[in-house]
Amino acid sequence: MVATMRDVAERAGVSLKTVSNVINDYPHITPATRAKVEAAITALDYRPNITARALRSGRVGVVALAVPDLRSPFFAALAAAVGRAAKRHDHAVLIEQTDGDAGSERVALDGLRNRLVDGVLVWQTAATTRSAGSSRPVVLLGAGRPDATAPPVEILARDGVDLLLARLR
Repeated sequence: MVATMRDVAERAGVSLKTVSNVINDYPHITPATRAKVEAAITALDYRPNITARALRSGRVGVVALAVPDLRSPFFAALAAAVGRAAKRHDHAVLIEQTDGDAGSERVALDGLRNRLVDGVLVWQTAATTRSAGSSRPVVLLGAGRPDATAPPVEILARDGVDLLLARLR
């Protein structure tokens, strides 16, 4: 059976709010209370319910990256760099390959923005425009094929992820 916050609260002898405060690292918890709650969390092997957290916050901690072709060394490096940049913000990355097709890019934008992602980073290769109907932000990382004038992938990824997550605030 999966342990709940209520189970942790009962075992520690505290309220649900106190358990929540410990999990969310609220600073005004006494060391003794924090220790009791953390001991209960460990004993019960409690894991926060990410679905419930996402429903409350409206955020899931996942960004999407849509690129034309992951076999390309540039886009493979970009995907890895986006993963590293997202990790700095405690986010995971969902990757969608569009094959450079405008229709696939639109599907990626529409589909990914309406799924459980906080926003979408897109390498725009075709005449794709932002589609309406979603509150999820989109950041276009480039247009066409990468060339020598493009910034290094680490900078492109960092700036793209930072901009996307800034739009969530």
